[in-house]
Amino acid sequence: MTMLKKRITDRAKNHLADVKRFTVSQWGQEQAVKYLREIYDKIDLLAQRPQIGVNRTEELGDGIHSCFIGSHTIYYKHDKKNIVIHAILHQSMTPYSHMRSPQK
Repeated sequence: MTMLKKRITDRAKNHLADVKRFTVSQWGQEQAVKYLREIYDKIDLLAQRPQIGVNRTEELGDGIHSCFIGSHTIYYKHDKKNIVIHAILHQSMTPYSHMRSPQK
């Protein structure tokens, strides 16, 4: 199975840092490492099988897909060669308001 080339936007990297900080503060370093590993494993799976996510184009525009992992949702776009992770948001967050500004 071919794996797409992965890229995580600066915004999504900031989201991962927030997840780590919050998880460490609530459940400790060991749990934070475990949970982040689960998120990265899901990103690897999406790079292998991007079609497992839900197409959110109508709601969020331009080819955005989403996939749940734990208490979070990964928002991404893909083509035949690449997958770009645009956001990793807690399920209580509204994706539309967090994904409207340009991303790097």
